[in-house]
Formats: sequence, structure tokens, C-alpha cells
Amino acid sequence: MLEIKRRWIVTVLLVAGLLSVGPILAESEGSGATAAGPAENVMLTVRIGQLEGNKRVAVKSYNLVVVSGGLGSKLLSGARVPFPASDKSDVDGWVYQNIGFTTEVHAWVMKDGRIKLIATLEDSEIEAGQDGKPPSVETRQLSINAILTPGEPLEVGRVEGIRGRSGFVEVEARILH
Repeated sequence: MLEIKRRWIVTVLLVAGLLSVGPILAESEGSGATAAGPAENVMLTVRIGQLEGNKRVAVKSYNLVVVSGGLGSKLLSGARVPFPASDKSDVDGWVYQNIGFTTEVHAWVMKDGRIKLIATLEDSEIEAGQDGKPPSVETRQLSINAILTPGEPLEVGRVEGIRGRSGFVEVEARILH
């Protein structure tokens, strides 16, 4: 259990470090964002869905506003769910894990009006245990580094055939005036 906690801490620190580097990298890539220019609010819509044949069906949708060139925005929607700290019946204790949707985004409005997006997304849900086994957590994680045209959805991830299901993630951004 201690090893799992250590891995989790290392993962969190790594993601935090990568997200703090994003704004620096975007400036160095000539994204068009300037510190002296006016900041603009960007509405980001994330859609997570299932593929039913050739048809895309949105299952979850989240909106989040982020200021261009700013520190970024974060959304956590879900529940903190208790899990036994050990699989041994004589140990009394619980570990809480966030189950649901979390995202952290950074955006820059470029000179040509397109939007550079750097984001991390995680969507998780509980899978019931079978044959007396404890439940597990099914998680999908996605790191995005993309250029978006305002108002046009962009599919940024697709998974097919995992656990008999196929799904997609798309993002759409628009500048709020």
C-alpha cells in the first residue's frame, strides 16, 4: 500500500511540474500570446462519449472558462469514495479516492485567432467487484496539446474495444467577448 501511495505522489508531482512548464513552452513556441496584450476568456467544452457503430453519442459534457495566457483553470466533479486500506479483514482504515471527472487546462489565443490548448483530463468510475472481490476503479487519462479553431469540435482521443466498449473525447473552444 505504501508503494501505491508513493507512486501516486510521484505522479501528482510530475503532472504538476508538466503543467507549470506548459505556459513557458507555449510562449517559447511563438503561440501569439503576449503578456502585454489583453487577456481573453476562453470557454472550453469537453465531451466524453461512446461509439455506437459509426455514431458518436455524448455521455458527459463539461464546460470550463480559462483566461488566455493565464495560470489555467481546474475542474473536479465527482465524489471522494472510500476504499478499504487493506484487503485484510483485521485492518481498519479507509483510503479515499476521487471518482469522476477532473481536468486542468491552459489556453492561449494565437495571433491568427486559433486557440492553443494544453490540458490533462481524467475520467474514472467504479467497477463492481465480482465473486466477492472488492470494486476497482476504471480510469481514462488524456494529456492534450492541440491547436483548436474556435467553435469547431476536435476529437482528441479515441479508444476502441476496451472492455467491450469504444469511446471518444472531443474538445471545443470559443472566445468569450
